Amino acid sequence: MKKHKSTFVFVALGILLFTATYNGLTVQTYDVPSEKLSADESLRIVLLSDLHSASYGYKQSILIDRVRAQKPDLIALPGDLLDRYRSPDPAFELVEGLAGIAPMYFVTGNHEIDHSDDYIRHDAKNVFRSHGVTVLENEWEPITINGIELVIGGLEDPLRTYNENIYGSWETDVSTAMQDVDPNETFNLLLSHRAEEVDTYADLPFDLVLSGHAHGGQVRIPYLLNGLFAPDQGFFPKYAGGLYEHETFTHIVGRGFNYSFNVPRIFNPPEIVVIDVHGK
Repeated sequence: MKKHKSTFVFVALGILLFTATYNGLTVQTYDVPSEKLSADESLRIVLLSDLHSASYGYKQSILIDRVRAQKPDLIALPGDLLDRYRSPDPAFELVEGLAGIAPMYFVTGNHEIDHSDDYIRHDAKNVFRSHGVTVLENEWEPITINGIELVIGGLEDPLRTYNENIYGSWETDVSTAMQDVDPNETFNLLLSHRAEEVDTYADLPFDLVLSGHAHGGQVRIPYLLNGLFAPDQGFFPKYAGGLYEHETFTHIVGRGFNYSFNVPRIFNPPEIVVIDVHGK
């Protein structure tokens, strides 16, 4: 009997360990209703944040196929596709392979920023542009998808502002950049890497904000702990990953893809985020 109990405990612990450290791709879907869309209008966005140069198959074939299977109308890339300690090739292979699936929009994260003359690591912006990615640099543009008129805005990561020693503040810069966006006429979407900058986003005229940076809090405990630690939020981060409803906007924070033996993800598998925006 003791032997059977020991075997059961061993197997149970093995299953728990496998589940806790599983790093296969998952798909997380969120539903975002909007009064700015009519009942028969819809828009599917795939959010890919914080790749950190992780690889999924030859030239990212596994990840690209999973994204294609979601049939997105728009692909949002809110920063840290690169990693300052790794080759940029996995990030470049990803955007190359995604080309043609849907329009792609990118903003820098802190790992795309360095101390070179142009402050951009590995010429990432121009490489992305060569594969059809729209790179937003504290700017916005109108676009029509599925007959829906949208505004898409994008914020540079604040690390660039700090590196350039620009007088003033990142918050002031982005507020000025977005001041002409009409808060009433169109559905307004904002890409910005930092999950924690909620107060800044609340002052901007956007309906939906897409971010990353928090890595899902690295360690999660289902139903008990949404995240243990996140960059720039510290322990028990408020915005580790998921959907957050605020007074003036909906905020979705992707948990990203980064993983390493040094900083493992526990109950926090890599995540493709699918967002269905539709009329009420």
